[in-house]
Amino acid sequence: MSFEVLTMGRVGVDVYPLQTGVGLAEVTSFGKYLGGSPTNVAVAAARYGHSAAVITKTGQDPFGAFVRTALEGYGVDTRFVGTSDIAPTPVTFCEIFPPDDFPLYFYRQPKAPDLDIRPDELDQDAVRDAAVLWFTGTGLSEEPSRSATLAALTHRAKAGTTVFDLDWRPMFWTDPDEACARYAEALRHATVAVGNLDECEVATGEREPYAAAKALLAAGWSWPW
Repeated sequence: MSFEVLTMGRVGVDVYPLQTGVGLAEVTSFGKYLGGSPTNVAVAAARYGHSAAVITKTGQDPFGAFVRTALEGYGVDTRFVGTSDIAPTPVTFCEIFPPDDFPLYFYRQPKAPDLDIRPDELDQDAVRDAAVLWFTGTGLSEEPSRSATLAALTHRAKAGTTVFDLDWRPMFWTDPDEACARYAEALRHATVAVGNLDECEVATGEREPYAAAKALLAAGWSWPW
């Protein structure tokens, strides 16, 4: 089966306070939700009626079961959601200070299961045949996920649309200075890059929007148009 949208990378459980305007120390109740940017993209695609799947891994814990149940409930195919015993399924806490301050606290130590994806576990046909492949910068931060991500990009051989969600999270990198080189390597395979100014600066060294956009286009395989 070929998917219209196939995403790869970060997954977890978002634990959001049910009170706003107070810090986590004062929060008294929370709600849990499916999280991780590529996972959310797969969910959005499925909710719009597209066939979607996500390549990721959870821990061997109840939150891993929650992830699978939630994905299936949204119509996302879970055949590529593996299980790793290196750590529990990650959780992320958020504080909500309207209108635009939402600090995030990631619990992904010592290593998140979604960074334990291995190249030999990939379904190469699914990767190649997907109309859209969406991957993230976080997947490049550690092995074996880095090699798996690059293997997927190489195997894709410029088929379809390949979206690079820059997803810059400095706390996920042992050596943040390495990110620029890893991003540049992945950008050579991308047809679309998605990111804010901070993420574009990490990927290109440019912060001015026009200069950053031009640098991203130059780094991708489809330039010049």
